[in-house]
Amino acid sequence: MSLRNSWLATRFDAVPPNAKGLANMLASATTISGVNGLVVHLSHSVHVFEIAFFRQLFGVIFMSALFLRGGLRPLITRRFGLHVLRSVLNVVAMLGFFYGLTLEPLAKVVSLSLSAPLFATVGAVLFLREKMTPHRWVALLVGFAGGLIILRPGIQVVSIGAIMVVLSNAFWAVALVVIKVLSRTESSVTIALYATILQTPVALIFALFFWQTPTFEQLVWMAAIGIGGTVAQICLGEAFRHADATLVLPIDFTKLFWASLIGYFFFDQVPEIWIWVGGAVVFAAVFYNTYEDRGAAP
Repeated sequence: MSLRNSWLATRFDAVPPNAKGLANMLASATTISGVNGLVVHLSHSVHVFEIAFFRQLFGVIFMSALFLRGGLRPLITRRFGLHVLRSVLNVVAMLGFFYGLTLEPLAKVVSLSLSAPLFATVGAVLFLREKMTPHRWVALLVGFAGGLIILRPGIQVVSIGAIMVVLSNAFWAVALVVIKVLSRTESSVTIALYATILQTPVALIFALFFWQTPTFEQLVWMAAIGIGGTVAQICLGEAFRHADATLVLPIDFTKLFWASLIGYFFFDQVPEIWIWVGGAVVFAAVFYNTYEDRGAAP
């Protein structure tokens, strides 16, 4: 067995870094799309706040084996309050996204969520005093236009579900700012470990208001959501570790393709053409901003 594992490791090491990055990004986009579909399916019988709790719980169980190998040293921190704040922001962002999935077509929710990196740019400027360069202004204006194309206010009513997804993006952006602050003094392992530990009890607080004892079948679905969501996050991190963001980011746009397929075949959702047009505009803005930020990096 050890020889076989050694052979597999050697073969994997021989794969070009860019190919590893692209493969991991595709795996992340595909997996999280399946997870989103499961959330929509399960939300017909279980409240999404409870689904969010079990998503975190099974994620903790899945990740515990990885963290236990490193001992307790990563738990040492002097910034516990910031870890708690980051966890609360992440959970609220996840709850908003999950709630949006229950009210809006899957493709529309995903297309709106593509703008999350632009919210992060605004957060970095407001809270971290990063420069608002001309290309960032252009990206934000184009991204805002893409959001208007998706929502079409004045032509159709902007629903609560769409508002929840936009608010989710905003909370996620502030959480990212907190992560950037933590990264100045904390290791990535410590940040990930505290997120894994703290987000579960935070999610439980919200879940208790809508609690119902899940059946075995529901637990199996929620285990798949928790493990799948965690795997998607790991693959996303690996994608950016192996390859440049400007190379792998276009693959993330496939989430809109998968969301459209899942919505159409499993939930009878036919995405409007404006969702695709707006999603493409938002993605173009995010890609342009990422590309220009990379070029401006020292």
